Amino acid sequence: MSSQERELNVEITPLFIDSFAKTFISRRDCYPWQQADGSYISVHKPLTADLLQRHFKGSITLGAYALNSASMAQWICLDADDETQWDQLGELADTLQAQSIQSYREPSRRGGHLWLFTPPLPGIFARRFAKQLITENNVPQVELYPKQDELTTGLGSLVRLPLGVHRKSGQVYPFVNRDGVPISSHPTGDTRTLLHEQMAIFADPSRVPLPFIMRVLARVPPDPLPLPKLTPEFRTTHATDGLPLSERLKSQISVLEFVSHYVQLDDRNLGYCPFHDDQIRSFGVHPDQNYWHCFAGCGGGSIIDFWMKWRERNGQDSSFKATVTELRQMLL
Repeated sequence: MSSQERELNVEITPLFIDSFAKTFISRRDCYPWQQADGSYISVHKPLTADLLQRHFKGSITLGAYALNSASMAQWICLDADDETQWDQLGELADTLQAQSIQSYREPSRRGGHLWLFTPPLPGIFARRFAKQLITENNVPQVELYPKQDELTTGLGSLVRLPLGVHRKSGQVYPFVNRDGVPISSHPTGDTRTLLHEQMAIFADPSRVPLPFIMRVLARVPPDPLPLPKLTPEFRTTHATDGLPLSERLKSQISVLEFVSHYVQLDDRNLGYCPFHDDQIRSFGVHPDQNYWHCFAGCGGGSIIDFWMKWRERNGQDSSFKATVTELRQMLL
């Protein structure tokens, strides 16, 4: 539909706006604003309900950052730049649907977006999951959002927030079914009815089940594990000749620095436990006492204890001997 077809006086209730925003908006301390040429500027001010209302009315168009400030994702967006890629994404959507996995099609100016909503995932795992789907379904040319495994500088990648006017084309692109018909229980309804119905759908979209995500991730070829950087200050202070191998290993690097290579920790040294389906950041490192701990029951201890569980999670020999042998190769 064109922007002229939109009822610009349509009012969306605050509840609808808040629910829709929780699905798509990763952060509200800033927001992307689309310009007339289709580019975006970052506005470093809070995103308000009034701004979202204006987006749905069509007077402005906003974007949505793919990662929050902790580099967590709650959706994946695959972007097709032409009709061929769009058809490929349609085939991927059909393949997923055959496995009872819901995805959502949103056409755009040249191709379209295929959205997958997930439980909260670290950006690195969201990307690994999506890359594996892309590889297995032979759609290598599409763009993947989020584009970063984690935020290091800046605000990261963004996608146009759905159900707004594309400033360059002047069009509004509702979500559609496989035949390209807007999703609605009232296919002949007016613009406001369609907008309300689609907002209701995405206030609580179907999310990809975590067991399915884990099965796909299990098929990802393993990457070489990153080698932790040694901490000279820590080594100089703690290392002592003549200690048993296990103590020499623990003297080479702090638990905080070692674990930080494998678990994304916040400024309180808390993160999502890599050893269970963690939704509440139950994993923590105590720098002063130099140990890690999972409050959900996965244990804790030194870098050796951590690496034993890491090897177990990756299907490797998690015995003490095998673990310290590998750590010796990594750290000594």
